[in-house]
Amino acid sequence: MKSLLAVLNVKPEEQQQVLLMLSTGFFMGIFIATYTVTAESLFLNQLAGQLDQAFLASGVFGIVSTLLFSSLQNRIKFSTLTTSSILAIVFFTVGVYLMYNFGDPAYHDEVLFTMYCLTGPMTAVLLLCYWGIFGRLFNFRQSKRIIGWIDTGQLVASILAFFLIPLTAVFFTETSNYLIVCTVSILLSAILFIIISFRFPLTKNDPREFESTVRKETSFGRIFKDPYVTMLSIFLMISMITFIFNQYAFQDLINEQYPDQRELTDFLAYFNGGIYFLSLLMQTFVNDKIIGNYGIKVSLYVLPVIVGIFAIGALFTGVIFGYDLALTPTTFIFFFLFMALTRLFNATLRDSLENPVYKLLFIPLDNSLRFGIQAKVEGVVNESGRFIAGVSIFLFALIPFFNLLWIPGIILLLVGAYFIVGSKLYNGYKNKIRAKLESTDFQQDKLEIGYTQITSKLETLLGINQTSKAVFSFKLLEKINPAQIATWINNLMKNEDEDAREYAQRKMNELKGLSVSDRYVIRINPNQTKASDKNILTKSDLAQILENSGDITKQRIQKLTRSSSEEDRQYAAELLLHSSAEENISFLMELLNDSVPSVRSTAIKTAIQKYNDEVIMALIDNLRYPLFGNQAMSALVLIGGKSLNLLENAFYRYSNNTQVLIKIVQAIGRIGGQRAKDLLWNKIDYPDKMIVSQVLLSLGVCGFKAGVSQITRIKYAIESDIADISWNLNAIQEVGSSGEAKIIKQALEREIQNDIEHIYMLLAMLYDTRSIQLVKENIESGTTEGTTYAVELLDVFLSESLKQRVIPVLDELSVAEKIKRLETFYPRADLDNK
Repeated sequence: MKSLLAVLNVKPEEQQQVLLMLSTGFFMGIFIATYTVTAESLFLNQLAGQLDQAFLASGVFGIVSTLLFSSLQNRIKFSTLTTSSILAIVFFTVGVYLMYNFGDPAYHDEVLFTMYCLTGPMTAVLLLCYWGIFGRLFNFRQSKRIIGWIDTGQLVASILAFFLIPLTAVFFTETSNYLIVCTVSILLSAILFIIISFRFPLTKNDPREFESTVRKETSFGRIFKDPYVTMLSIFLMISMITFIFNQYAFQDLINEQYPDQRELTDFLAYFNGGIYFLSLLMQTFVNDKIIGNYGIKVSLYVLPVIVGIFAIGALFTGVIFGYDLALTPTTFIFFFLFMALTRLFNATLRDSLENPVYKLLFIPLDNSLRFGIQAKVEGVVNESGRFIAGVSIFLFALIPFFNLLWIPGIILLLVGAYFIVGSKLYNGYKNKIRAKLESTDFQQDKLEIGYTQITSKLETLLGINQTSKAVFSFKLLEKINPAQIATWINNLMKNEDEDAREYAQRKMNELKGLSVSDRYVIRINPNQTKASDKNILTKSDLAQILENSGDITKQRIQKLTRSSSEEDRQYAAELLLHSSAEENISFLMELLNDSVPSVRSTAIKTAIQKYNDEVIMALIDNLRYPLFGNQAMSALVLIGGKSLNLLENAFYRYSNNTQVLIKIVQAIGRIGGQRAKDLLWNKIDYPDKMIVSQVLLSLGVCGFKAGVSQITRIKYAIESDIADISWNLNAIQEVGSSGEAKIIKQALEREIQNDIEHIYMLLAMLYDTRSIQLVKENIESGTTEGTTYAVELLDVFLSESLKQRVIPVLDELSVAEKIKRLETFYPRADLDNK
């Protein structure tokens, strides 16, 4: 059994709960199967003329029972409510058996009518109990993983019961005796529910856990103010009305086809057994693939498409071959078969696919309100659909010319409504998921990686009252992004430490081009300043300044630029910042190639404001040097769009220098704009993979959004990243984690993380940036719920081809599980021992 559960992806800590839920479903399935066949067989054989009235009464009973259930859910523990409900069904079943077999025959019709009418409502209450316990026993991630097959026990039991009914005719000569089996099975279900309630903690079990406002928020008046809940309700009502119309037509037809009670009982048993058997096959082999590969939207449309096809077939065969056994006895079978198939697939797909998927649509609702809303919708609203269908059938039956051929036509109209409401419901689901991710419930400390994380931490340290740490943080920030140095100087100026503020003041002077300028004076006061600390202007220098209306002369700039003194050359670079003569820019070219770092650094700062094409080319040349590369790149970014064409030309001039090419691409991306995006996109197929990777990153930085012709290339880049991740995952599994392999494993994990960051950026080019950011933040929050909702959002908007590749990489899965899911697209090559 444990190996089977392992195959079904059940975790060791979940096995007891799963086994108990499977067992509970098993006995519940026996009850539903035997009770349904018994009630339908007896009623159709003896009271078929009251079928339309029975559907109406069934709707009334359904609303009353589910309304009472949802009302009590807000007042008593759910475990208590579940146990009480099932025990009430036990007593009712015993009472029906005794009254039908040993009571006054005069009341047999009333007992039989009530027994049949309560088939649907009792099944609804039992399912509310079962799925209510399931929702409180497992969290969202567990629920999504096992919801597709958790009621397998119920299906298996129902199949066994249905197929055993004809085989046990010798032991149960009276159809009503099957009620004994019903009583025993439902009693065992009650015992198992009690065991689950006492043995495991149930989330939101006690209504006292909810705030007083929760009851108000889950009242009928409040919940239907939410358009999403309204769409959920309308969709379910359409589904139930379709189901009831199919059931009515089918049961009316089989009563004509099988007038003998035993034959009718056997046929119903085999037919219902077939429904449950197909449901089991669907849940085992089809459901996961449909939901996993095509998502919730397609899963909701499978039922109306199939039912619509068979309804069209029934309509055509009814018109062509006849629909009345008395009028067309030889060809009536064609209409009967199509109606039977419509009923078969309607019931099969509703139980096996639509219901589990529909339950997932409640997940985006507020956790404190979800169970209350779900009980009301799946209970009262569901039974309201039964009531509306019952009223409709009752009214149709009053029309003299009404016949069964109307039913396929009505079903086709309902199928159309299915698609309209389903589309609106799915859009509401997407919006709810996004709102859930944006809500304050998910505002946890985010793990921001790379540049953002480092920058944020260093900015915090600028205000610390320790000079060494504050200054060191500033120096690192200056290296990371020189373009933002002014902001960080202002932050450092606010430091309480005087030495830190003094350092900030020096950097401010440097930024303004005054780092050495204050040493060049006209005269000094010997009592305040040492003459050795200053450079006094000569009379000729002063005369030239006065003759030039205060502007710096070319001769003075030339003299300083070609001076052997480092300070003179640095002073020249600072003076150029304040020179208005264009001819002086030529000296800046010399300073941009100066061998002294401080001189060249000052010249680069001056070049931000004093530049021409030659200066920009000199800045690009400085990208080659590690010491000046970042500063030169920031200068080019601040110059902006005027440097783009020269950067483009330089890209091909430095084609043999990968590091320069990377910085050129980074600069273009940071400059941004449509021209930058066009230049970057033209490099998307560059032969060097490192350059292409940086091109994609830079496209992401400048907010690139892929056009129709560009989508394929971006998807290819995503798939290439996932292929690398798949290879690395296989490598991690092979190397293990012992000894030196641990270091290799850490390196591979880091590379995977870098690839994932790259994937996020590429996805932002294809889809809404805010949505991708929400996904990224919630996955990095590290919580199970955050990851699950993020994956749900991806499931909503990713294309089918990307969904199957991206989700396994980002989801919270084991390495082995990720490899298994990716192996279809990236098969692993078998390696020999060599």
